[in-house]
Amino acid sequence: MRRRPRRPLAMVEMTPLVDVVFLLVIFFLVAAEASRMARPPAALLGGPGEAPVGAQWDTMLTLGSDGLWRETAGGPALTDPSTLAIGPGAHVLLRVDRSAPGGALLSMTQALEGLGLDRVELALGREVDP
Repeated sequence: MRRRPRRPLAMVEMTPLVDVVFLLVIFFLVAAEASRMARPPAALLGGPGEAPVGAQWDTMLTLGSDGLWRETAGGPALTDPSTLAIGPGAHVLLRVDRSAPGGALLSMTQALEGLGLDRVELALGREVDP
């Protein structure tokens, strides 16, 4: 019986794996920072959540806990933001109930951005009358 010669044990180099892991970590850190910079910070109004009504806003939109936007308290639900009679330089206040769905707020802010609005303020409250 002839004995086979022993093969040397395979060595696994960890250096390339560590390099790739560090590169991935750096990539995700940079990507997270870039996505944070792409979103402007929300300028929330101070106080308990109710913004004073006055001439400082051209339009005030209210999002109730039911997820529907209204132009006036108790008014009909707003289905299409493009029907709003607001110009590109208008100053808009969004009153949002704290229990309202976040997706409705996101879709409205995107629609207002599409209308060319650059000045939108946000007021959060516990209960906003629909």
